[in-house]
Amino acid sequence: TASTSAERAKLWQGRKKAFGAMGRISPDLAVQDAVVPRSTLPDILDRVAAIAAHYRLDVANVFHAGDGNLHPNISFDGRDPDMVARVRAANHDIMHACLAVGGSITGEHGVGSDKLAYMPDAFDAETLGAMRAVRHVFDPTARANPGKVIPYHACREWRRGGAV
Repeated sequence: TASTSAERAKLWQGRKKAFGAMGRISPDLAVQDAVVPRSTLPDILDRVAAIAAHYRLDVANVFHAGDGNLHPNISFDGRDPDMVARVRAANHDIMHACLAVGGSITGEHGVGSDKLAYMPDAFDAETLGAMRAVRHVFDPTARANPGKVIPYHACREWRRGGAV
């Protein structure tokens, strides 16, 4: 921990430059965002390391230890289809590991389109239905960010062509 403002500034500088440094390792970077109970952070970090080893990937963890927010960053080359498949599989396993310890699929950056596939794993059908109903009240024609945040594929009557 930092006890002076100078020490805090150094820690923040390292945190802020982490993504740029990782960008020098490989042409692409898959940045994840999840949150877990703080007490499980050591176990999740071990699990992420095991997942990275299993898929033969380089993962750097940037996280907020104070609130359990976790950002596993996977360095990869998007021109390599095999590596892209391994990154997707690793992301899947990381998200499910976070859910398994009582965490969530997003800590601060939201669901967007990247995590739509995990919504049915994080929420039951009734809860997803309630989310869709609320969204429909405010966006009855599905024009606001269609296909993001709430998965259409989990509800047949909301399914649209091209939706994830």
